[in-house]
This record gives sequence, C-alpha cells and structure tokens, in this order.
Amino acid sequence: MFISSHTNVVFDHLRVPYTIVSGTSGSAHPLAGCATLVGRNAPRRSMYWPVFGAGSPVRLLAVAPRRFHCGRLILHGHVVPDDVVTAWLGGTDTDWHPVETVTDGQRDIASIWRSDRGDVFLPFDPNEIVRTFWSEGYHDDAGAGPAVGLRSAAVSAYYLIRPVMPRRLQIAVRRLYSRVQARTPFPRWPVEGSLHGFLDRMLEWAAELAGEAVPRIAPWPHGHTWAFVLTHDVETADGLRRLPVLREVELAAGFRSSWNLVPARYRVPDDVVAQLHAAGFEVGVHGLYHDGRDLADGVLAERLPEMLRWAGRWNAVGFRSPATHRAWATMAALPFEYDSSYPDTDPFEPQPGGCCSWLPYVNGTIVELPITLPQDHTVFVILRHADGRIWIDKTELIRAAGGMALLITHPDYADAAITRAYAELLAHVADDASAWRALPVEVSRWWRRRERSRLEPADDGWQVVGPARDEAHILYTAPAPQP
Repeated sequence: MFISSHTNVVFDHLRVPYTIVSGTSGSAHPLAGCATLVGRNAPRRSMYWPVFGAGSPVRLLAVAPRRFHCGRLILHGHVVPDDVVTAWLGGTDTDWHPVETVTDGQRDIASIWRSDRGDVFLPFDPNEIVRTFWSEGYHDDAGAGPAVGLRSAAVSAYYLIRPVMPRRLQIAVRRLYSRVQARTPFPRWPVEGSLHGFLDRMLEWAAELAGEAVPRIAPWPHGHTWAFVLTHDVETADGLRRLPVLREVELAAGFRSSWNLVPARYRVPDDVVAQLHAAGFEVGVHGLYHDGRDLADGVLAERLPEMLRWAGRWNAVGFRSPATHRAWATMAALPFEYDSSYPDTDPFEPQPGGCCSWLPYVNGTIVELPITLPQDHTVFVILRHADGRIWIDKTELIRAAGGMALLITHPDYADAAITRAYAELLAHVADDASAWRALPVEVSRWWRRRERSRLEPADDGWQVVGPARDEAHILYTAPAPQP
C-alpha cells in the first residue's frame, strides 16, 4: 500500500503493509538525509521526515533531543527548526506552508509543514519518537530538566539505606515522597496517552496520503478487541504461603494468571509449581534473590545461569525484574521469551518512568509486556486508596483504546481490602466477551506470530498471510473527512 525509503517502526508495530525501496521519492524534493513515504495510488502524495542516525547530515542541523509538544501530545527526540526547514524547502517562495506548531511548552520551536498538493513534512523522526517512548530514552533528553536527576538521586539514597529502616518508617517515607512523585509532569499518572495518540496521528496521516482506508493487523486474535492479563509477584516466603488467597479468587471467577517466583530467596516446593501448572496457571522467574541487583554490572552474567536452571525446572519462559528495574539493552538480550518489567507509567517505583505503551512491543529478541494497571502496593499501601476504583477506571480506558490491561498483585500484601478490590475487578471483566483473557506466555507467542505475518492484497481487499492467518483480523483507519 505504501512505498518507503526507510524502515518504518510505526508500520512494523501496527503491521501496516509497505515496501522499502531505496531512493523512493514522491514529488521533486531537495532533502538529503530524509525518509520518504509514498502512497502507491493516486494522488501520489508523500510524507517526509529527517533521519537522525549516526553520520546523518541532518543530525547536526537539529535541536538536541528534547521534550516537545505537538498539539496535546508530549513527544521526545531531535527537532529540525523552521529556519532550517524553510531553506530545505526552497525558501519562502514555495508551495510549502507551516500548518501546525511544535513547541517546547513555552515557545515555538518548529512546525509540521504541508504542500499545496497535500504532501507532509514532519520536523522529527517517527522512528526515534516511538523508540524513545519504549526505551524510556526521554530521561536523557535536554528538555527533561534538572529535577529528574535530583529525584533519581533521592530515590537511590532511599533504597541504599532502606535495609536498615524499620518497615513502618519505610512506608512513612514512601508516603511522604509520593506527594512529590505524583507531580511528575511526564509520563503523567495514572494515564499517559501521548504514544498512542502519536500512533493514531501517524495512521491518520497515512490514510490521507493513500486517499483510502489503511489496513493493519489487529492487536488481538479471534476477534477480541482488548486483552486482560493477570500476574503476581511473590516476593517472600510469606507471600508463597499466602498464594492461595488470590488464586482462589481467580478460580472462583474463572480466571488464570502467572505467578513470578524468586528461587533463591525462599524455598519453592516442586508440588506447588506442579499444582499451578495443572490448574492452568503459568510460572515465571522474578530474579534470583529479589535484592535489586540482578541487572547490575557483572551481576546478571553471574546469576543468569542459576535463574535459567530454575526456569527450566519450572517450565518458565517469562521474566520480571525485582522492583521492576530495567535497562533497554540488557532486557533486549535476556534469554527468555518475554519480559514484563516496564510499566506504561509509574512515578512511584524505585525506577520511575514507563514505556507509555498499552500494547506489547519487541525489544531485540524479547517481547515486552508492559504493566499497565497501577500496582496494588502503590494503590493501597502508599496512596491509601479505599477501593480499587482506579483499577476499573483504567481498565475501561484501555478497553476503549484496544490495549492490554496487565496487572501485578502480590500475595504478600493481599489483605482484605486488596482481595476485595481484586475480586471486584475480576467480576467487572468476567462477562466481557470482547476481552482476551490470556496468560502472559499466550500474549507473547501471539505477538510473535503476528509480527511474522503480513497483509497482502486479495480479491475483496486484504488478507493476512503468515502464522497468524487463522487467528488475526484486520482493522482499518479511514481518511478524515475533508472540509
């Protein structure tokens, strides 16, 4: 449906059909170092954007990576200012015009441009935008401000002295600091919609270029419109002992979940794992000791063989880092089928931030399953909510957006209030036939089948070709009505 001069991360993620052809050009265009996307059918409009890879001639002309605003969206990356774009496009006496302002929150720094024939020029690279969200690269940009570094230092100091602090003092400090954390400007909590808003904008621009509806492979199989995934982190021996508290709630409601266990912190009897598997549950690996050091330099290589030994013993293919510590390059090379350590947004964790995604995505060899509902400890212990309304409200938002509502609960903290709220959430979803109630391993394996599948033209439109063929369905984004 489209011809592109470069790989398109957005189209790959959404499974929009396109072909890469080096040297692609729609209309006469003077930009060296820019990507071109062309609709195959008339009118042959094009979209252009700068590419900021190593050695790119465009990189030196752009503003350093920063936080910026495009309408209501908060984005991060390099931006090419208007004066540079104006020179590229042939000066002021051309058919190109700035049509949408890009700001840093206080002043204009760039624009989105259109030509009279409908071509679009973006002053940023969509690939960089999406990868920066997924990898949390926005922590490094010039627009994040010094407060980020101060908060990071404060959190590190707290976790350094936490082992010698009484439990009640730990909670008191966390509650006090949560007032600061809750004011984090980005990613906003409990919902940050900028990434998905940007993906929607890219589909809208693509439909306009094509002059017809743009197809993509739906995120979920068998006609389901969203996914609901339950996970548990069992942090202590007491949590393992209390495992039946939440398990029985799920069994009564007809749900199954994944239980992430810590093999070297407490004894995990083989019969406990066998009983979970026999009842249709999944088991994952939650680090080795739950001491927050699994991803530290040199530590992972030392501990990984033992973690993998336990993974084999438990038939476990999924990983979650203790305290949701994460590092983009490290996670990409983990020898598991999937990781689930990235929240979509969470300022309250030891490593605050989030990938801003309500959908799985691929990082290197691993499928990332974002944690998209607030954690029980945060909601009930730190913020002292009286009920689980925040779970239901965000589940409804994700359902409407077609995303994945993935929750962590801990049997370690499962008091009467948390257990009651958990049962209410399951009851809220139980009769929703549109929900794919899946284990994490099922989501990960579906996502890989979907990634290896593509759309091809058929007599009546489009068809899915590849391993997801018999499960997938197709969604369409139509061009916006012209005024």
